[in-house]
Amino acid sequence: MKLISYALAILAIAAAGFTGWTAKDNYSKKVAEQDGLIQENKNLTKNNKEKGGEKTAAESAKDLALDEESKAKAELEAGKSKATELANTLDSISGDLEVAAAEKKKIDASMEALRGKFPGIELEEVPSVVKDMETSQKKLVGEEQDASLVKKRLEEDIAKNLAESSRIVEKINQSIKRVEGNTFQATIVAVDNDWNFVVIGAGEKSGLTGESRLLIQRDGRLLGKLLISKLEPNTAVADVEPGSLRNGVVLQAGDQVILESVSAN
Repeated sequence: MKLISYALAILAIAAAGFTGWTAKDNYSKKVAEQDGLIQENKNLTKNNKEKGGEKTAAESAKDLALDEESKAKAELEAGKSKATELANTLDSISGDLEVAAAEKKKIDASMEALRGKFPGIELEEVPSVVKDMETSQKKLVGEEQDASLVKKRLEEDIAKNLAESSRIVEKINQSIKRVEGNTFQATIVAVDNDWNFVVIGAGEKSGLTGESRLLIQRDGRLLGKLLISKLEPNTAVADVEPGSLRNGVVLQAGDQVILESVSAN
């Protein structure tokens, strides 16, 4: 009887050990699975932050491009105004130079007439008159030289402003060409405002790619942005970019879409 009791006790101890070992093994597996989920969550958080940074950089680049275009237009208008002002000043200086040259010719003629009228005669008035006329002549010559320098500087300033104006015009023309090059346009054929996605009546055959970013328009007014989520040959499904819709806007079939950037296509 004791032998049977011992045998049963040994079997009970063995069963308890096996159960404990199995529980330990299951616990270790659960801990490993939990650690894997924590690491996966960290990776997802990191990816979301990186994508958020890329979005912010793209929006900043676009805002910067719009600011540069506005500054370029302002610089062009300022350059035109400055060029007109300098041109008017140059015309005025040119007129003064012509008057000074005419006065100089008159003085030269008067001096020659006096010398011819009183050859070899020392009259008291003649030296004084001649001296005054020579002084006036020197003054006019100096004024003419000063005016010539001013004219030269004005011409250089005008040339510089014209060159700067040409540079600004070229920059604006390049921006216009980039905008005019965006010929893609398609229509939204279906909308799900609950899930914030739309169906577009254009696809791969129209030049769209999975990386294409689209702008939503209605009557020339920007409503929001779209990101391609599914692409077919003749249609595409696009999600509304979070935070891009204007307040109070409800998308509807018939709204138009264009490419946000030609290079993205």
